[in-house]
Amino acid sequence: MYCYHHPDRDAVGACVACNEAVCPECKVEYEGRVYCNSCVQRMVSGDSITASQPATVLITGNTSGMGSKASVPRELGEWNWGGFLLTWVWGIGNNVWWSFLVFIPYLGFMVMPWVLAFKGNQWAWQSRRWDSVEHFKRVQHTWTVWGLGITIAVTILLTIMLLLGLGLIVWGLQQSGTQPFW
Repeated sequence: MYCYHHPDRDAVGACVACNEAVCPECKVEYEGRVYCNSCVQRMVSGDSITASQPATVLITGNTSGMGSKASVPRELGEWNWGGFLLTWVWGIGNNVWWSFLVFIPYLGFMVMPWVLAFKGNQWAWQSRRWDSVEHFKRVQHTWTVWGLGITIAVTILLTIMLLLGLGLIVWGLQQSGTQPFW
C-alpha cells in the first residue's frame, strides 16, 4: 500500500478521519490514532472533520504550510542567509510576501534583510508546504548558496569596475599632464 499524497512512498497507516493511506511524512499521531496532514489542517481551520481532541493538540507531525497555526520545529530557528541576501527574490520562492517591504525607501532596504534573516525560516515554514524538515533545510541551503554566490560575484564585478575606473582616471590625468589630486 502506498501513501495517498506520495504514491512513490510506502504507507505506514491510514488516517482515522478520511481512511487514506499515509507515509511517515504525512502521518500525525495522537494517542495511538493516525491522522493525515490534510485532515489535521481541516480540523485546525474549522472545516467539517472532527476529532475527540481539539485540533491544536493533534498537531505533532509536519505542520508546514498551515500559517500561524503551524508549529515551527526548533531546528529551524537559525539565521536564514537566503532571506538576508536575496530578500524579495527569496520571498517569492518561499511564499513570504513580507519580503516586498524591502521596497519601502531607505527603511525597507536597511531593515527588511535583517528581519528576513531572523524570521525567514519561521515564515517560510508557515507559508509553504514542505515534505519534511530535511527538505526545508535542503531548499534553504540552496538559497544560501545562490545568495552567497551572487553576492560574491557582484562584489568582484564592482571591485573590478572600480579599479578599472580609477585606472582610467589616472591614465587620463597622465595623458593630460595633470597630477592626480592624491
